[in-house]
Amino acid sequence: MRGRWLFAAIFACVVTAFTIPFGIASLHAPLTPNSALARTELPITEIRWFNYSPEDSWQPIQFIVPDRNTAKSAGSRKLRLYDVHIAKMFEISHFLCDRDRASEGYNWSYQAENGSIEMGRFKISCNLARSIPPAYGLGKPETTVIRRHFNLKNGRPSFAVEKYSIPTFNIAKNRVVQWRDFVQKFPPIPDKSANQANSIFPASNISKQIKGKTRVPVFLPSILPLSNTQQVDFDVQAGSHGYIVEMYLGKGCRAGACYFGTIEAKRNEPFSPPSQLPQDTYRSVELAGGFRGIYFNNCGAYCTAFVEWQRLGVLYRVTRKNARQQEVVQIANSALQAGQR
Repeated sequence: MRGRWLFAAIFACVVTAFTIPFGIASLHAPLTPNSALARTELPITEIRWFNYSPEDSWQPIQFIVPDRNTAKSAGSRKLRLYDVHIAKMFEISHFLCDRDRASEGYNWSYQAENGSIEMGRFKISCNLARSIPPAYGLGKPETTVIRRHFNLKNGRPSFAVEKYSIPTFNIAKNRVVQWRDFVQKFPPIPDKSANQANSIFPASNISKQIKGKTRVPVFLPSILPLSNTQQVDFDVQAGSHGYIVEMYLGKGCRAGACYFGTIEAKRNEPFSPPSQLPQDTYRSVELAGGFRGIYFNNCGAYCTAFVEWQRLGVLYRVTRKNARQQEVVQIANSALQAGQR
């Protein structure tokens, strides 16, 4: 990660191209009038399935939508967007469980506002997913785009954008209230990481190692989304045009397993363009103080989440290994709210 900066791109054009959500209505076959998803549009930002180890009985899937308010009506029926999103997770779980009879179920991470709001985590077993169609019936299938991560035969991680024809549930008329009652009794599971304590970032000490060596304004966070029991070690480098703070978990450990992330700045550096590799998530995000930034996620042997923003000709970047969007955005916002060091 040391000093890795990607090639230049015109940010306005890039963001415009990549912030258009995957519009389900535009991708789907015609829906049945009584389907839970029968509406003019149900945009989904991303469905990402981590299928690295098919032998795992439980596999994680991210379900990310652009909506900020998931409590608003999903159409003429009395369903909220939240109700329909849960239905979609069940439909996909039911479909995948039928394809893989050895699977026990799927762990869903539900996120709103393009990944900025954590809605909760849901554990949908195959037994539960298979119990829904007899109660509601299945409608016409619709094409659903899933970004699947998996390992090749040689063990190398790979990625594919795949389209599946997935039957919908018929949630109509008197079944609408029945479905809403079911959703009400299906709360997200407690997420210990969501209540994770924040540890203090040693901004004063790090700032002393940067100032006097660089000409760019220094922005450092006040906190890191870690428990105080996790020890973080730092490597600091600075030059006239920027700086990089590398973070590792464990005193003196510099192995890849210990790598945590970076805080970087570089003058006259453009926003990173979307990679030609399809596994890169790339979208616009709103940061503290009204700053516009970009978020992207690059996955190989592990995933690295990035947030970038610009200020006075300087590109600032926060990265974190295997992080959710909210976690890297939290670090970026902490740096912006703390102000120039």
